[in-house]
Amino acid sequence: MTVLSLDGVSKRIGSRTLVQDIAMTVEPGEVYGFLGPNGAGKTTTIRMIVGLIKPTAGQIHICGHDIQKERREALRSVGTIVENPETYSYLSGRQNLLHYARLTGIPRKKIKPRIDEVAEIVGLSDRLDDLVKRYSLGMRQRLGVAQALLAQPRLLVLDEPTNGLDPAGIREFRQLIRNLAADGMSVFISSHMLSEIQQMCDRVAVLNQGKILTEKAVTELLDSEPRYRLCVSSLPLAQSILQSWGKEATEAGKNELLITIDHKEVPAMVRLLVESNVDIHGVAEDKSSLEEAFLAMTGEEGEAAIVAGKGEEKDA
Repeated sequence: MTVLSLDGVSKRIGSRTLVQDIAMTVEPGEVYGFLGPNGAGKTTTIRMIVGLIKPTAGQIHICGHDIQKERREALRSVGTIVENPETYSYLSGRQNLLHYARLTGIPRKKIKPRIDEVAEIVGLSDRLDDLVKRYSLGMRQRLGVAQALLAQPRLLVLDEPTNGLDPAGIREFRQLIRNLAADGMSVFISSHMLSEIQQMCDRVAVLNQGKILTEKAVTELLDSEPRYRLCVSSLPLAQSILQSWGKEATEAGKNELLITIDHKEVPAMVRLLVESNVDIHGVAEDKSSLEEAFLAMTGEEGEAAIVAGKGEEKDA
């Protein structure tokens, strides 16, 4: 059964349309990335998914339940973290989880084993009795995930979950998400950090000006003609030789060319250049990135979002 589906979802406030006719699905065990420039409508969409605001039109189903008509049943399957999770710094990690376990209505006899279970999942078992104020930001994020997992949801919704994390914390968080997905959890992630989305997600949707531009597997978005970067002794001579061979090469930097060519043709290309007195200092496949695909679809607005995301990463 599809874990999350949006069908024709729109949100209007007065004459302003925030989100228009969104349709997307998240399947069991899938990590789904939700991308878009600032102001594209990502946060509005997430608020509708978790029931904080109502859509003007369309339907949202979680595990088959309409979130407007069967709100309690739908939200029972959802765990959520919006940026930095709310925790009590003067309490221990265990005390925080105990508090939230009581709020979620977990039977008293099942609370302790469930807390131990989620602590093991997120890798906090050995620090669970430390005060949260002594936790690193990465540990607090993992505590937030443990909190979201207490009620055994089938869908985890994360809004900018790696904001402020250092590289080690980001790597740990990425591995945690992949482990959850491997165990059958569906994860919906909104983030500016495209390199992390590329490594973490199975599929992505790109939102711009309230509309979905595309929804594809990450591998499909990155699937393009093979492109190689050459470092040569003479750019003009190399370009001339390649052009006579029927290939166009573009300058990509000092003594560097980019050429789109099938990998089977690379040995013949290198041989041709060397026999034509062009020294080859390096040949490397130049793989396309999610950032390039994102910019191609969103233009200047997407570039601004990437700059903002890198600024947040640098500030960490």
